Amino acid sequence: MKNRNIFIILVCVFLSLSILSSCAMKDEKSDEGEDDSIVKTLDLDGRKMDYFRFGNKDGRKIILLPGLSWKSVMGSAEAVAEAYALLAEDYDIYLLDHIKEEPEGYSINDMAEDTYLALKMLGLDRVNFMGVSLGGMIVEILAIEHPEIAESIALCSTASRLTDDSKDLFKSWKKLAEEKDTNSLMVSFGENIYTPSIYEQYKDTIIASGQGASEIDYNNFIISADAIINFDIYDEIDQIKCPVFVLGAGKDKVLGVEASFDIIDKLNCEYFIYEDSGHGVYDEAPDYLERIKEFLEKTG
Repeated sequence: MKNRNIFIILVCVFLSLSILSSCAMKDEKSDEGEDDSIVKTLDLDGRKMDYFRFGNKDGRKIILLPGLSWKSVMGSAEAVAEAYALLAEDYDIYLLDHIKEEPEGYSINDMAEDTYLALKMLGLDRVNFMGVSLGGMIVEILAIEHPEIAESIALCSTASRLTDDSKDLFKSWKKLAEEKDTNSLMVSFGENIYTPSIYEQYKDTIIASGQGASEIDYNNFIISADAIINFDIYDEIDQIKCPVFVLGAGKDKVLGVEASFDIIDKLNCEYFIYEDSGHGVYDEAPDYLERIKEFLEKTG
């Protein structure tokens, strides 16, 4: 089990706890020129996307794509870099955020195309992807639609389609966001993403993370939840040809472990299932990044 500081860092990454002073930093708005800022902004035909880069600039490229977030992960950039130190030693890592303001009807296919455009703007032609939950869905589409760019992909707690139970959960989250019932939404997040012992230990922090949301935060969350509900590329997933590593969780209450096996069975790929972990295994398993590093070393 990770110690408390590392756990909070990872919660910052995937639940965007920008309220924690240890994770706070200035969001710079320009990506032009050399400066000391970490977070930079790309203009994708009028859609703004933040990103930051860290690690070994001479190493192979890794693109991190985060899951469904209540707030932007960019407020936690320094904490992300610390949390990914194991990979940063050898790899050149980019964390790409979702666009700042999602238009109505913005689909996961649209997210994938914007991510592809961002990679082209950054001059990245062949990379390794690590996608978490929603981020994994984006990665799947990228590997199908733009196979030339994917050297390898790690799919973390993700799916190629949703079960009825998963759809119902995302519909309930969408409804809570529409009602601006942030506390109930954060409680449901915590209860479904983490195992009970972890949720109880960090319940207050998780609930507090929902405070201070803007109207754009609410709208982005609702639109992204809709996109996940309507996501289904199960019949196309076997078009992925690059090396794939699936990491799933036996007690995943968000997408279900069957979502991982859908992909594993279709691709006959490498995988590891954490039998006693929930959806947030990326926070809870102490060897999570070690397994991804071993996969990357084999594919390299």
